[in-house]
Amino acid sequence: MLLKSMMAGLAVAVVAAGTAAAAECVLPADAQPGKAVSAQCKSCHIFEADKPSRPTGPNLHDVFGRKAGTRADFPKYSEGMQGASAKGLVWTDDKIIEYLADPKAFLAKVNGADVKHAMFFQLKDEQKRKDMVAFLKAIKDKPECN
Repeated sequence: MLLKSMMAGLAVAVVAAGTAAAAECVLPADAQPGKAVSAQCKSCHIFEADKPSRPTGPNLHDVFGRKAGTRADFPKYSEGMQGASAKGLVWTDDKIIEYLADPKAFLAKVNGADVKHAMFFQLKDEQKRKDMVAFLKAIKDKPECN
């Protein structure tokens, strides 16, 4: 009987430890609207730390603060993104906000010429662009935020 009680106690302890280890993603209030905005991007991109990029676009989970065009598992960066990477573009608040407004115009400005680029989606609403940045910042380096 004592052994049975000990085993039951051990099972409860193991389950509790596993639950505590599996951290839950809690987004700050300013990042929550950005999660909804990110749904518009999911046909081409993914936002999950433990998943590879899609064939249509790189995984954006840790894009904030990263040099443009450097995700190793996405080999199909456009000419425009490769040029921006060569120029040392790093994804900051302002750069992401400007890029999302008009990716083609942004990359032409960065590269100093009109360049080929595959992303034609434009997020015209400035608040939604800010929400998206808040979301990207909030999930950066947090694998539990998938």
